[in-house]
Amino acid sequence: MKYIWTKKYDKVSYGLIAGLIFPIIGFFVAYLIKGADSSLGTFWFTFIKDSDGANQFVSEQYTNTRREILTLCLICNMLVFYLPFFIWKMDRFSKGIVGSTLLLAALAFIFIF
Repeated sequence: MKYIWTKKYDKVSYGLIAGLIFPIIGFFVAYLIKGADSSLGTFWFTFIKDSDGANQFVSEQYTNTRREILTLCLICNMLVFYLPFFIWKMDRFSKGIVGSTLLLAALAFIFIF
């Protein structure tokens, strides 16, 4: 059953916007969980740092940290996807979330890994 109030927000553009905002919130949650002992700038640098010149242990640490941060970012999108798609039946909104998630995953794959 589709709720009446969901008709207003069942647009692909709203889903795209939500799909781009919630991974940023997930990044800050990851910062609070994993990097609270360092500054936000240091945490960001650790996230984007290229570890090709480092030894094997450091390179593995950077890779694990990136993977955990991206996982938390995508979990936020997954939570945003769950309610509109399965509970409220907002199909177009969910398409926007899936589209932005695929876009962010492709960008992460190209630029981070």
